Amino acid sequence: MPTISIITTVYDAKDYLPLTVQSILAQSFSDFELILVEDGSPNGCGELCDQLAKTDPRIRVVHKPNGGPASAANAGLNAATGRYISYVDSDDLLHPDFLKTLYETIQTSGCLLASCGAVCIDEQGNKLDRGVTIPAEYLGKHDALEQFRDIFENGGMYSMVTWNKLYDARLFEHVRHDESMFYGDDANIMDKIYDGQQMVLSNEPLYYYRVRTGSMTAAGFSHRRLDDLRLYGSWVDFFKQKPNYPQLYQWAVARYWQVFYLFYVHANQAGPLTPELKSGFAVHKKKLNALLPAILRNPHVCAFEKVRAVLFCASPSLCYALAKTRGQLHQKEG
Repeated sequence: MPTISIITTVYDAKDYLPLTVQSILAQSFSDFELILVEDGSPNGCGELCDQLAKTDPRIRVVHKPNGGPASAANAGLNAATGRYISYVDSDDLLHPDFLKTLYETIQTSGCLLASCGAVCIDEQGNKLDRGVTIPAEYLGKHDALEQFRDIFENGGMYSMVTWNKLYDARLFEHVRHDESMFYGDDANIMDKIYDGQQMVLSNEPLYYYRVRTGSMTAAGFSHRRLDDLRLYGSWVDFFKQKPNYPQLYQWAVARYWQVFYLFYVHANQAGPLTPELKSGFAVHKKKLNALLPAILRNPHVCAFEKVRAVLFCASPSLCYALAKTRGQLHQKEG
């Protein structure tokens, strides 16, 4: 049994996968298995995975029909045999000491999970002037759920993603990714993983996250983006059931309203709403209407936004039209 199982889901990553696998095989901590989950990719990724598996006995390949990223991640979890789990995206790279550092952190801290910072790289592998980090007050050993304040207050992604972390496999005994979600497919498990746990956080840049034009996370607005709205709504529900985290519930409500309004604006700016988007927003608006009292008494929502929330709940289209007109007037005045 290997100490660590690395899960890499593969779809349309033929140009980057060999480099990703190379950086994994070059880890200074060598007691791992690499599970390549080939998710029915049509462009030869399956054959490439099989070829890569012949180069090192630590590589195993799981072939499956295309089911999306959450389905592929679950297949990797089901196949994993290690005592610890780590995720690596199929176009990303690792610092040689990524596994070693996080494994030693877990062993010395007594925590069941640890995380590190990330550097963003472009399609050619050049480092960009941005990364994935968390504010200094969260560094070190902390209640894992407290990280959600960074998500809600700052829109931080450090704690939302699965790939900059090492987990004790026991955390996944009753946890799987929600396969109905296309966006937020990794983030939807984090509240469950963090619940009741302490973890060690570091900004040491041991993970290299590739930013690709045309990738799923870089694509334009579509009805699938409403998965993210469902994700933030689920966190509102989660923290509502956590009486020991009243501030995080308030922040969750404030962030949900902000995301809802921004999504509605972006969708309208992209063109007339499709029937799918109209239907999706209508479903989510029922939740927003129910949360309006919590928004109005929320200390993290300013007075102007409270007025806007009231108007939006009464008529989203009218609220958007007024905001658009106001923006045009401001442009003329400028």
